[in-house]
Amino acid sequence: MTQDVKPFRIRTITAFAILHPSDFPHAEREDQENDPLAQKIDQCSTLLREAESRLSKAGYEIQTVRIATNPFGEWLTLKHDASTNHSTSTSEDYSNHPATKRAKLSSPLNEDEVDESVISDRLQKLNNLLSQHDIGFCSLGPSTSPHHTISICPKIVSIAPGRFSCSANVDACDVESARAAAKCVHIISTLGTENDAHLAGGLGNFRFCAASCVASGVPFFPAARGHSLSEKDTTSSTIGFGIGLENGEFALNLLKEAKTINAIDTVFATRMKEELLPIQEVCSQLASEFVESKKISMEYLGIDTSLNPSLDESGSIAAAIETLEEVRGDLGQCGSLSAAAAITVSLQSVPGIVKTGYCGLMLPVLEDRRLAELGMISNDGSSSSSKLTIQKLLYISSVCGVGIDTVPIPGNVSLDDLSSLILDVAALAGRWRKPLSCRVFPVPGKKAGDKTTFDSPYMCNSCIFEVK
Repeated sequence: MTQDVKPFRIRTITAFAILHPSDFPHAEREDQENDPLAQKIDQCSTLLREAESRLSKAGYEIQTVRIATNPFGEWLTLKHDASTNHSTSTSEDYSNHPATKRAKLSSPLNEDEVDESVISDRLQKLNNLLSQHDIGFCSLGPSTSPHHTISICPKIVSIAPGRFSCSANVDACDVESARAAAKCVHIISTLGTENDAHLAGGLGNFRFCAASCVASGVPFFPAARGHSLSEKDTTSSTIGFGIGLENGEFALNLLKEAKTINAIDTVFATRMKEELLPIQEVCSQLASEFVESKKISMEYLGIDTSLNPSLDESGSIAAAIETLEEVRGDLGQCGSLSAAAAITVSLQSVPGIVKTGYCGLMLPVLEDRRLAELGMISNDGSSSSSKLTIQKLLYISSVCGVGIDTVPIPGNVSLDDLSSLILDVAALAGRWRKPLSCRVFPVPGKKAGDKTTFDSPYMCNSCIFEVK
């Protein structure tokens, strides 16, 4: 019997692990069976491979499996205190743990922090374990310290072969954190040579963003993060997992069916529930069986229902939105805001589906061919001919997600301009209590209006956007 073709791909199955300084004992353990870090990565890998296998058998194309951790300031930068050691099976509440308190107080002079060589050793150990399990993507959670954002985030992103991602938490009106994130973006844009494929030409910033109001459970990178040790009811042995989709062509079909903004809610409620329930059933059953058979604290977090584009011919979210009767022309013109708002409300209200993450409208410029086209400046000599600007993207982000995403900007953008842009994104997130991020690529040697020349399977090319 021929299996039905699924209307979308699964972009990621993301496992969320909680790490602690005691997962990195002073002495290297040759026996991985007694190594707490090795045990946690092995548990995550076992879960991810089983989920991948079951969903593949159900007919879904799985693009990636990933791991995200709690904020790295809780485990990467702090000394291990043997008096607070724990095993991977503990159910201790770490909300008042010394590591949690120290992470919040981290600074260049914090005596509880380890030196750079220890940080490098821990990153290398984690990198090696992930390589052994063929896990190609790992987000180390957000920096919660401006000092860490500048000094450690570039180190994380620079490690070959580009397995690690991270973010920096920026709250509304937090000028110091915004400037630190802007400085980090600048540093990352200058890293590497032509031989460093994961860094060359500013591509390192593909794996870093400034994140605002982003809670645990977002399966998409680089903002993905696990629960913090300070969160209630969190144990170091809990593993969660969630699903992220690539569904641009599915979005096109849904919006063509809806035709008008009035019908979006009905069409999405019916069709998305119908298509997502089989995934939910597989994942819920897996979580139940895993807990029973493996004796591991396990939680299925849900599906991020976000509309997420692909580079396929019919994979553009922007082009899908432009099919609606009320959108008067190109995305960004009249009707676009209303359409984005209606879509977002519908995505967050799909009945019967356990949801996690953004559950919004993703508009990443270099991952959506129509957006990249709109960002192109025509060759008529007019500097104002671009049909898409950062201001328009911010405007649409006021009613949806994910913020400013994969936007190429001048390599010489000033720290003042970049930090102000990050503050604007944080202000929107804080005012409306919604997760937003700012992921921009300063391209060395390029100015506003120049065309990008990225050679990446994950992105297309556009023009450099002006930041003002």
